[in-house]
Amino acid sequence: MKTIYFYSPKPISSEFLQMNPDEWLGLRNNFNSWILRTYLRLQEIYNCQFVDSIPEEGILLADRDSLGNSYKYFDKVMLICAKGDREYHSSAHLHIVQNPYDLENNQNSIWNPYYIPMWPQPQLIPRDKNRGSLIENVAFMGTRSQLDEQLKSDKWIQALEELNCKWLPIFDRNKWNDYTNIDAVVAVRTFDGNPYNNKPASKLINCWRAGVPAILTPESSFMACRKSELDFLIIKSLDEAITAVKKLKKNPELYLKMITNGFDRGQEFTPESVKEQWIDFFNNFAFPAYDKWQSDSQFTKRKDYLRRYLKLKSTRLINRI
Repeated sequence: MKTIYFYSPKPISSEFLQMNPDEWLGLRNNFNSWILRTYLRLQEIYNCQFVDSIPEEGILLADRDSLGNSYKYFDKVMLICAKGDREYHSSAHLHIVQNPYDLENNQNSIWNPYYIPMWPQPQLIPRDKNRGSLIENVAFMGTRSQLDEQLKSDKWIQALEELNCKWLPIFDRNKWNDYTNIDAVVAVRTFDGNPYNNKPASKLINCWRAGVPAILTPESSFMACRKSELDFLIIKSLDEAITAVKKLKKNPELYLKMITNGFDRGQEFTPESVKEQWIDFFNNFAFPAYDKWQSDSQFTKRKDYLRRYLKLKSTRLINRI
């Protein structure tokens, strides 16, 4: 059986390796989300090993932040980069992406992207079913910088008060798991139409699994997941956000249908379902790619690396203009 190496710039303490990945709160960074949790879930399936330096050969999984800005050419190690919401890495032959947009964008094919959703929110506490169709607490889960200024305005707060609702922006990451008394989530980074092609659909998936209807802007990851109007309500302005809350309050039947639909959709994003997607990735994509890559000539490997390196440089240059 092939060994899968998991890269950490620093040695991993036994404390982390003994933690239950479903009981972590406040440890949301790219390394913990993509590397450590994946290791803990796959170590019973594959021969997995943590390393704090690049091995001489084999398959190496690393997150983009840990790799930093060192772009070395590897001829015996096939690097898989968990990209997260960062840029691609030219040393990586394969990339794990968290937004299906990266698969649909043909310009990204040079990076060999493979979509796997993030591991779900640990210790998620669903909404209290006894609240029924009550809509009283409207919340946002996330960092302050990821909330549009209009949702911090008096207009928004007063509009909710007129609907007998309270606005509850929750910025403490240690409370992002608790949906007990939340009746709806409004999540808007900006109302400027930015599709945020590097962001995941985590806010929507958390709402589904928690049984809370979501009101969202049409970010690319949300739209890629959307199969029906019951998945979430689409808004493009503050006025539309207010209208959406009114719609849910006036239509308890729609509200309850969205909750039921959300629980159904959430089954696609349980820890077990994400684990199965990782297994499918390695068995049917990464391992065959590694076998083929090993048989490639040094010329082919260097040529592919150079293409990625030049693409990264040109993308950075374009983004500066």
